[in-house]
Amino acid sequence: MRKIISLLSVLLLLQSCVDNSKTFPEDADGVFYGDLIVDDYTDKHVGISVTRCPDSTVDIFFNDVKFATMMPVRIDITVKGVPANENEDVISFTALNIDPYVNEKAKPQSEYRFAEISGTVKGKELVLSARMADNLKPSRAGKRFSFRGTCK
Repeated sequence: MRKIISLLSVLLLLQSCVDNSKTFPEDADGVFYGDLIVDDYTDKHVGISVTRCPDSTVDIFFNDVKFATMMPVRIDITVKGVPANENEDVISFTALNIDPYVNEKAKPQSEYRFAEISGTVKGKELVLSARMADNLKPSRAGKRFSFRGTCK
């Protein structure tokens, strides 16, 4: 009985160490960790996944991000159907005027439109840049994103 209780205690301890806040897509090709720089704000140790789709596009998932110190909540952003090219071990992608999905919303959210988003995945490194549209509310309009991360 003592062994069973010890085993249950260990399992509960391990369970408490699991980070359930990560909501990456199950079919994600890799998760890249690095710093997301948005204008003069840096969100440290952000996870971004890039998932290849059969139609020569990629889906890009930003997990639990903020754009500014004063942003009251963290959000998930998914940019779906970004045209991509794959050449040897390099995936390049770019899109203009694309509306991302935010959190669990069923439809793209135009109030978070990216005027442009582009990047490359080379080996275990993702380099990404993006700019939000200029006609958004002032706290989002024209914000510039840059990210460099590695896949663990």
